[in-house]
Amino acid sequence: MKHELAFRLIGKLLNWSDADFAKEFRELQLMIDHKYDSYQGFQPATRFHVALLNWLSQFSTEAQRQTAYRFVKDRLVFISQREMHHLVSLLTPIADRIARKRVAEELGIPLFMTHLDPLASGRLDILRRRTLYVGLSDGARIDVFRRYNEGRVSNEQVVAFSEISDDKWDDLQSELWKSLARFGPSKDRPWFEAVCLVDDFSGSGSSLIRYDEESKRWKGKIDKFYRANAKRIGQSLSTDCVIHVHHHLASEQARRQIEDDVSRFAADNPKFRYTTSFSYVLPPEIVIGDGYADRELVELLRACYDPNIADEHTRNDIWYGYKQCGLPLVLEHNTPNNSVALLWAESKAGAAPHQMKPLFARRKRHSSNG
Repeated sequence: MKHELAFRLIGKLLNWSDADFAKEFRELQLMIDHKYDSYQGFQPATRFHVALLNWLSQFSTEAQRQTAYRFVKDRLVFISQREMHHLVSLLTPIADRIARKRVAEELGIPLFMTHLDPLASGRLDILRRRTLYVGLSDGARIDVFRRYNEGRVSNEQVVAFSEISDDKWDDLQSELWKSLARFGPSKDRPWFEAVCLVDDFSGSGSSLIRYDEESKRWKGKIDKFYRANAKRIGQSLSTDCVIHVHHHLASEQARRQIEDDVSRFAADNPKFRYTTSFSYVLPPEIVIGDGYADRELVELLRACYDPNIADEHTRNDIWYGYKQCGLPLVLEHNTPNNSVALLWAESKAGAAPHQMKPLFARRKRHSSNG
């Protein structure tokens, strides 16, 4: 369907005048060209304007359609590939500042002196090479991180997945030994002093680390890495090894939860030291909830919700998204389930009074099949 025809049909649904059509077409087409059409969840040959037309058709009244359209135009946060790659590029200066703070503490000097002191500069060079970067998911953009840091970070200190085999640890340590030899003779063991665990996005923080009250134990990606690799302290990892957890993007809710839970986890599991960082934290003002100023939007999210979209992973009543995060967020490769359900949810045929249609269809990480 040509985009002009799709917009004409959208204009009819929204009762646009000719002046409205000219204005809305120009403004929305700009965002479509620069962002929305690049969404990787669209089927081949599908474009945003067709998805928008289909999405708006689920609402029974013009008032609902107007509210939904204003939500997309005024509230939607779409992170493009270029923007995500920029967030990836910020990891290196963030990690470098953390390393400088560590060296400053070790040498008992002010942070600014790490740029001037030759001893600090030499220690920083070694610490940078003794840092291992580990992807926590396929969204961590480790390949992009490698390209941004060609010549600065060795391929032998970057691992795409957190499940590292014994053979891989041996290879990493062997390459580390060769690299350290270029800094001159040393009696230090070829072990890593920092491990940076990298992920793309966190909406609630629960997948990274959480305490399960039922089982009375920690769960999540940090705990899994800890249990698999604590035995390597004194072998592949130094006795004062730092676990640096970095997200390219996070909600404010996730930032608070992660910092609090990592602090509690560290108290229970003291073999490592821990630090957290984020390339960007979304402002809390974007979050939609019961107290949100746009009451028409809040009512729409509740009224046009199909409870059958919930499953064992999301739990119930997720019109504001998983963990009620209330994010109006779409990432170029997928829509988080922390975003409001109206953006991504799709009802099964005939399963509910309101048949939800997705604007940005979500690829589920978990499947209930098989």
